[in-house]
Amino acid sequence: MTIPIRAIPGADFLALQEILAGRYSIERELGRGGMGVVLLARDVALDRLVAIKLLPPALATSPDHRERFLREARTAAGLSHPNIVPIHTVEAHGDIVFFVMGFVDGETLRARVERAGPLSPRLAMKFLQDVAWALAYAHQRGVIHRDIKPDNIMIETATDRALVTDFGIAIGGRHDDGTAEIAGTARYMSPEQALGEPVDGRSDLYSLGATFFFALTGRPPYEGASLPAILARQVSDPVPAVQSLRPEVPARFATLIEHCLQRDPADRFASADDVARAADEARGRDFRAPPLVRSFLRNAQVTTMVMLAVGFAGEGIRISDGNMSIGGGPGIIAIILVVQLVAVARRLLREGYAFADIRQALLAEAQVQQEEADVIQQGRWSRRLNTIWHRLWAGRFGRWFFAVAGWRLKTTARRAVPSADATELVLGRSALAAYQALPDATRFNLRAVPAAVDRLETQAEALRERGQTGEPLVQTMAALENIRLALLRLQAGSGSVQDLSLWLERARDIGDRVGRELEAREEVRAALGRG
Repeated sequence: MTIPIRAIPGADFLALQEILAGRYSIERELGRGGMGVVLLARDVALDRLVAIKLLPPALATSPDHRERFLREARTAAGLSHPNIVPIHTVEAHGDIVFFVMGFVDGETLRARVERAGPLSPRLAMKFLQDVAWALAYAHQRGVIHRDIKPDNIMIETATDRALVTDFGIAIGGRHDDGTAEIAGTARYMSPEQALGEPVDGRSDLYSLGATFFFALTGRPPYEGASLPAILARQVSDPVPAVQSLRPEVPARFATLIEHCLQRDPADRFASADDVARAADEARGRDFRAPPLVRSFLRNAQVTTMVMLAVGFAGEGIRISDGNMSIGGGPGIIAIILVVQLVAVARRLLREGYAFADIRQALLAEAQVQQEEADVIQQGRWSRRLNTIWHRLWAGRFGRWFFAVAGWRLKTTARRAVPSADATELVLGRSALAAYQALPDATRFNLRAVPAAVDRLETQAEALRERGQTGEPLVQTMAALENIRLALLRLQAGSGSVQDLSLWLERARDIGDRVGRELEAREEVRAALGRG
């Protein structure tokens, strides 16, 4: 069941949903901040999840803020890059100003660090390179972000891909007295931006360095109670050293971060492309398997080699006359390694990994070792010996091993994900949930609601099956949305039975028109079929 954004929805939500009716259907709130509320919604025509960002009413009533927001959002909408969250549409309806963007199933970089602690250096390098690519693309098109920070970097759960959001939204203007208006987040803002001076792409690079200083250490490079205090530290204190807080960070990566954090833009990297190249060099060989999978690979390789050694030495597990004996120290070590391997495999399965994930990582590692063997011109027999463990664990034995290791194992419950049902079904369930929450007497007076909702759902499904995502589907979904909105207003005490009855009458008229159109199309199809 879809849960309304709040038990009693606010006026802003109702007003926005009324504007969006037939095009987008809001499901729930994703988060809120100084720049507005982000809502999860469904694109009716394409039946996909999107996110909607609503400009705060206090800013929307200001013509300057509204126009600047719309201008910059439209500029950002022209950006199309795998590491930038796309903006689909930007609209203003009076004081309701919003844009619709792609939905990223994941969490912000800040949430990731707060949930799981500072990133490993290798993962931080990957994310930084993703963001640098996005910045390079935008800078080449004249768009400066001006608010790169951990909250504006999304990490996609399925792919561990970093995407930049709110591109071009955080831009400052001028106050009435002619002084610069500063926009951005103080702890991640470049010194020149904090002083209200003109900025270019190198300002974003400073923010990038500050953001990944936080990602690696859990704190921004400069702390202070206010913008002037932070700016004073930027001017007087030396650039903080990442390795003083995280000694395990590779020197080349620490130097990259500190290069971005130079006070003078001329002392930073010249471009985001240069940052991306430096990150690539610091990363070296890119091994994409997650840490838990890499742990299994290491254990599997060692276990295989020990088992082979035990077998060649003739010391292992022997069964004679029904009695089992372990042949010396090597046999005991082999047993310990196997038990440890089973434990790691069970944890992998418990975390949701499958044999296919392990096999993919094994094949990737085999490719890397093949490249290394080519470089050192390794002999044929040595190559075969070194690849035994890959072939063993990536083949039938590996599949059997994971099947045995997963015996009677209960997997960890996963967090709920948005419903995969069609938008009309989700919207219908939400409307019926609001209907069921009404008092018995009110439901009796509105007993036509369930049938109206069911009819609109059925018609929307039929239209979608026929590929008709034009005006008939928009009108049908708008009618369904308006019934839901009227029910929510009634539940909140801001609507009336008469208003809902009016929407039910309009829904009936729309249903009749769409029904006649569907019947006519069916007759045409039948006639063509007979012909």
